Parts: sequence; C-alpha cells; structure tokens
Amino acid sequence: MKKVAKLVGLSIILLILIFVSTLIDQKYLSFAVINKVLTLFIGAWFPKLIRYSVDLVDNDNWKASQRKLERAGILKKNTIIRISFAYLFRIKVDGKYFLVPNTRSCKYQPVGGAYKFCNEEAQYLSSSMSIENDDRVPVNKTTKNDYRLLVKDKYLRAFVKRFDITEDRENGSNLSREFEEEIFSTGILTKKSFGSHLSYKYCGRHMTDIQYGSIFEHYELLLADVFEVQLSEKQEELFRNLMDKKSDKYYFATSDEIKSFGVSTVTNKFTDNIATHTPKIITENTENLSKREKTSPIIEIALK
Repeated sequence: MKKVAKLVGLSIILLILIFVSTLIDQKYLSFAVINKVLTLFIGAWFPKLIRYSVDLVDNDNWKASQRKLERAGILKKNTIIRISFAYLFRIKVDGKYFLVPNTRSCKYQPVGGAYKFCNEEAQYLSSSMSIENDDRVPVNKTTKNDYRLLVKDKYLRAFVKRFDITEDRENGSNLSREFEEEIFSTGILTKKSFGSHLSYKYCGRHMTDIQYGSIFEHYELLLADVFEVQLSEKQEELFRNLMDKKSDKYYFATSDEIKSFGVSTVTNKFTDNIATHTPKIITENTENLSKREKTSPIIEIALK
C-alpha cells in the first residue's frame, strides 16, 4: 500500500506541474523563467515516477532486494545466484517439533529436503536459462536433479516463475519421498506400524531476500514450502512413544529451543545443534509465510 500511495502522490504532483507549465506557456509568455524552472522540476520528478512504477511490480520482497542490488551495481546480468528450493514438514506432537539430523552438518532440522526435477525439466533449464548444478554440493545419486542450482541474475525471475508452473518437478501432490527416506529408511518408524497413508496440508512459503552467503560464496535465494503433517491418533501415538526413547536419529524440540538453535544459557549449552532454517516451520511463524490460503485442502498419499 505504501508503494501505491507513493506512486499516486508522485503522479498527482507531476500532473499539477505539467498543467501549470502548460498554462504559463500558453497565456503568460513573459513568465519564461518560471516555466523553465517548472520544466526542470518535471524533469526531476519524472524519473522518480518511473522508478516507483517499476518498484510497484516488485510485489515480492526477494524481487525488491534484487532490484536494490542491481541499482547499486552489485548484481549484474551475468552474476551467478545460488538457489536452494526445498519443502519442509512440520510434525508437531504435544507442543514439540520432530526433527532429524542433517547428513552433512549433523544439526537437527525438519523432515524434508530439496525439491527434485525430471530429466525433461533439466534439459529445458539448461537450454533456455543456462542453469548449472551447484558446484559446492557434489552431484551424486542422492543429490542428482535437486533444486540446488546456479542461475544468472538475468534469468532469475523467469526461473522462479517456471518453478511455480512446471509439472516436470516434484510438487505438493506427492512429497512422500523425503518422509519415507528420513522416517522409514532410517528405522525411526516402520511403514507397517505407521500405516498405508501420509496426510499433510500446505501452510505457505518462506522466501529469503537475495543475500550473500559466506558458506557457498554466492548471492543466494532460498525457498522453503512448509507442509504440516496431519497425524492420525495412531500415528501421533507412535511419535509420542519416541519421546521416551533416547536416540541420535531424532530430536523433539520446543519452539524456544528452535528459536535459539539449541543454545541455552540456563544449562550452559553454548553449542548450537539446530539448523538455522528450522524456525521456518514453527507455528507462530506461519503468519510470515507467503502464498497462504484460508482453507488449505488435506493431501493424502498412499505409501507404497
């Protein structure tokens, strides 16, 4: 709304200046000096009007951050942007969030991972946008076709738009892959005890501004779609029973623990053991997610 108000205000001022300038030019030729001054004012205001009109199109924070970096000369057309697009499951039982360790950092994080794309999409992205694999993460059988990629700044908006519309990628209609890998394949629960169906609903999307990441040494854009698992009474009891068993395969964290990344001055625990992206799933942060829907349908997947 602030952008719209600013644009309307500038437009009104510009129209008044143009009207006054025309009036003086037509009726009061002796006021040539005043007219020249008004012309200078119009020349100064018009670029601002164009700029705010462009800003109005940047209806997402990440787009505004991109435009700001471009105007500052920090991002060029061929500047490489690292993207990491993922989905995260909120699994909440008795006020605590179920987390699993990251295979690389060993820090606890939500169940989930990078979206994957099909070979057809890989060919399209490579030929149309010169997309390359993230060279900081080794490409192997596990990471192949992950949405961890390097995109040139000039293609970034088209890439995000393509991500939202393409059918040649993993999407919300079936996200059982990571759930099965991180819950069943690790032996935390068995598929037989859990049951034949997984249900979840879409909560919204977290998208960062474009910022420089010192770890990967690239400007980055990070996307995370949050889905809340809808546990049946039986499934909820299975997770509740896990709380009584000590294991390094999982961790149940409170909201406060997640917000402090596991650090506690009360217990003199100064080493963080919870990944920095984990707060995206906590319930109180749902209002900060974009693309939220008033009524999100329950998606039910048959587990094979």
